[in-house]
Amino acid sequence: MAQPERDEDPGELPYRAHNIPKLGFENYWYPILTSGELKKKPKGVRLLGQDIVLYRDGGKLYALEDRCPHRGVKLSLGECAYKGTGTISCPYHGWTFDGATGKLVAAIMDGPEAPITRKVTIRHYPIRDFAGMIWLWPGSMEPSRLEDDVPEWIGDQGKFFSMPMYTDYKCNWRWLVDNWGNDQHAQYVHRKSPELFFQPMLPFNLTIEPKPLPNGKGMAFKRIGGVTSAEFPGLGTFPNKEWWRFMKPRGRGNVRGFENSKAHQVYGIPNQSEVWLPGLVLVGRLHGEYALVQWAVPIDENTTRCFNINNFRRLGLLTALFDRAHYYLWRGWAHDRIFSDQDKVLLEAVVPGPERLSKSDIGVIAWRKFMGGNARRPPSLQEAPRDVA
Repeated sequence: MAQPERDEDPGELPYRAHNIPKLGFENYWYPILTSGELKKKPKGVRLLGQDIVLYRDGGKLYALEDRCPHRGVKLSLGECAYKGTGTISCPYHGWTFDGATGKLVAAIMDGPEAPITRKVTIRHYPIRDFAGMIWLWPGSMEPSRLEDDVPEWIGDQGKFFSMPMYTDYKCNWRWLVDNWGNDQHAQYVHRKSPELFFQPMLPFNLTIEPKPLPNGKGMAFKRIGGVTSAEFPGLGTFPNKEWWRFMKPRGRGNVRGFENSKAHQVYGIPNQSEVWLPGLVLVGRLHGEYALVQWAVPIDENTTRCFNINNFRRLGLLTALFDRAHYYLWRGWAHDRIFSDQDKVLLEAVVPGPERLSKSDIGVIAWRKFMGGNARRPPSLQEAPRDVA
């Protein structure tokens, strides 16, 4: 008997229905490196499956396709041989390209009058150094203003300062962003993390109310109700006799009463949790003086760079020194390593296939609909925004 046809990639089914590409949405800015990583030598990176060479020359940043069209050698192995001209030279035969335009300006081994220089251009990319990170625009559309696409916490050096770091996950970017749609995994996965180990159990069995943001950039997720303990027939109680949880809820554990918080009433922050296109989450503290932005950067189909961008409100020199020390001595380890790596281990172990979604996935379902229907695309590929109610 003939076997029924099977989908070649069952893991694509949940995303294909909403037109969410495997390699990410092109027409957005993405952080790719911290600023200090790009020094004198050119550096090769990959973004949305595209190989790109980054380099500095004369105080300016440049980004080009990381392939010499002559014989295919990576330009990132080359050098800025003519300082101050904004060019990079291939290490094989000295083909030299203008970083601002991608034009071949010299084919060294062919001589100064080589006619090939009038015929060859490679792709150049918009690039910015902003808030301690190198940002790239990999899309075909005219780039938007970077400051308009990032949350206000990032890069406003008059009000906030940012401390970024990143970790590479061996998984598709969509799995990481799904992880941020208030699917209530944190109550189970992270309950024994250093941040939450001594705090009361986070409420679970919540009602999630997703709502599109007025600016059209993403969604807010309101959490209602929930319990911190429940009896499961035939099993017992969850959680089970966790006597060590003696602290009052604070930080991530303090998830209630946002409408009455200092963040909302004093600083005017509208929501405690938001997810934005092309794939980032904003999580604020109730005091409004710190916010974490996590940004999923698609490197290729099977690799995602997770940027943890810690943002602190400027409240004076001593407070800034304390915030930096607190990050280096505690939070950078407790959250950006231990807490985040608990997600990393699980996401790297995902086996793609059909899903059976439940009540805890309401936020994920709403976010997928919003993302696929509202992502920035060229006019020929745009669809009408979809209802996410």
